[in-house]
Amino acid sequence: MNPYKILIGSAALWLAAIALLGGGGGAIPQSTTIAPPVYNTVDILTPEQTVERLEALQMAETTTTAPVQIPPVVNAEGLKCEQWLPTAVLAGWPDDRQTLKKLGAIIMRESACDPTACAPSDSGRPCRDYGLVQGNWYAHHKWWAELGITPEQMFDPYTNLHWAWLLYSGREAKGQCGWQPWALDCA
Repeated sequence: MNPYKILIGSAALWLAAIALLGGGGGAIPQSTTIAPPVYNTVDILTPEQTVERLEALQMAETTTTAPVQIPPVVNAEGLKCEQWLPTAVLAGWPDDRQTLKKLGAIIMRESACDPTACAPSDSGRPCRDYGLVQGNWYAHHKWWAELGITPEQMFDPYTNLHWAWLLYSGREAKGQCGWQPWALDCA
């Protein structure tokens, strides 16, 4: 048997199989047209237009908002973390000495009065507990999301204390101990 006949026969068989199965790349792609480039243009301002725009920018930069006035807190003097108790009252907490005394003690115990306090997480998160009252991410992250609060915002004293007030007052409204999340008795 001639090896050339075997080689030619197998080549013919392969070509027949390719033709039968349509083993090509399909239709030959048509050449595509390239869109012309788009250029951004800059309008040249007249000197008068330049002055008008600069004046408008200066007016916008000098507009300020009034500073937030923190009301005086009568019942916070001499309490732990006294510097944060006016913010707490502004965030909703009552200006009541007994309530502020417990809240000040919680802030001292949980964060040593440091609004940037972060209890390290063991699950790869930056923090487990956040801010002055050490709001726990694992227990409350879904509620934070519903309120539109990010973990980073819990380092803001007002946000942290307002959230703590919502937690406390919500529990009290349901007849539960508002201090329980911080392991304090209500008696």
